[in-house]
Amino acid sequence: YAPVVLTGSASPFREPPFLDLGLTFTGVDLVLLTPYSGTYAGYAIERGLLNLDLRYSLEEGYLKGKNEVMVDQLKLGDRVDSDKALDLPLELALALLTDLNGVIALKVPVEGDVNDPEFGLGSVIASAFVNLITKAVTAPFNLLASLVGSEEDLQRIPFPTGSSELNPQAASRLDQLGQALSQRPNLTLVITGRVNPDSDRERMQRTALEAELVAEGVPADEISRRGPDYVKAIEKRYKALAGSINEGVSLSEQLSAVRSKIPVTNEQLLQLSRDRAVTVKDYLVNEVAIPADRAVINQTAELKVEEHNYSGVELELDV
Repeated sequence: YAPVVLTGSASPFREPPFLDLGLTFTGVDLVLLTPYSGTYAGYAIERGLLNLDLRYSLEEGYLKGKNEVMVDQLKLGDRVDSDKALDLPLELALALLTDLNGVIALKVPVEGDVNDPEFGLGSVIASAFVNLITKAVTAPFNLLASLVGSEEDLQRIPFPTGSSELNPQAASRLDQLGQALSQRPNLTLVITGRVNPDSDRERMQRTALEAELVAEGVPADEISRRGPDYVKAIEKRYKALAGSINEGVSLSEQLSAVRSKIPVTNEQLLQLSRDRAVTVKDYLVNEVAIPADRAVINQTAELKVEEHNYSGVELELDV
C-alpha cells in the first residue's frame, strides 16, 4: 500500500566506490512510526501520510544527498515520556512548517566525506533535520518573512515615540505578517505592547506641554515654528521654575527644564503600551482580516526595565 521505488546505478566494487541512486516512498502511514516518534520526538502519531524522495550520489568518497519530505495531515497524539526525545517545542515547529493545505514540505540536503571516521549517514541526516526544526522555532518570524519574500523584522512593529498610532512602516509590516499567517493557519499571534520609558515619556511631556500652551492661547503654528509667542510662554514658565533667566541658558535648556516638570507616570506609560497592542490587533483583525482568536493581547502589569526598551509592539507565536 506504500510503493517503494529504487532507481539508479551503483559500482560498489569500484575503487573508490560509486553510486547515483534515487529512492522514493509514497503514502507511508505515519501511525506505524509511533515507536520511533515516541522515542525521538516525545509524541505518538495519531494520523498522517509520508512521502519521501531521496537522491544520493557518492563519488571520490564524497557523499551528497537531497531529502525531499512531504508530510500530509499530520496530527500528533499523546505525549510519550522518553529520555531520548528532542528538547524542542515540536507543536510550534509543526505549526510553523504546516501550510494551508495541511502539508509539510521540506528539502534537507546532506553531504560529507565517508572516509572521515566521524561520518555517519544516520547522524548527518538526523542533524540536518534537527537543525532545520531548531532554526524554525528559534527564528520563527524569519521563516514567516521568507514566506512572503520579505526581509523586514516582522516580530517588532515600530511606533512613533509617545504615540499609539500606526505609521506606514508599521502598517506595511502588519500587512506582510497577515499574508504569512494566512499560509500558516495553526499559529496564534501574541501581542505585547512596549515602551521606551525615556523617549516615550519625553514625547508625552512635550505633547502635554504643547496642549497646555494651546489652551493658554498660544497658536499652534507658533508652537510648530517656535515663534515669538511660543518663546515668551516658555521663558515665562522657566522663570517661574528658576526664579530668573541667565543669559547663558538657551531656549532648548529652558524648554527641557519646563518639560521635565510635567508629570508622566509609569501607569501612563503602561497605558500607552496597552493602547499600542490594541491598535495592532485592531489593524490585524479589521484591515488584514486575521480571525480575532488568532491575535491575543498580552498585557503587562508592571513597567519592568528589562522588558520595556522599545517604542512599539513585540510579537510572539503560539499554537
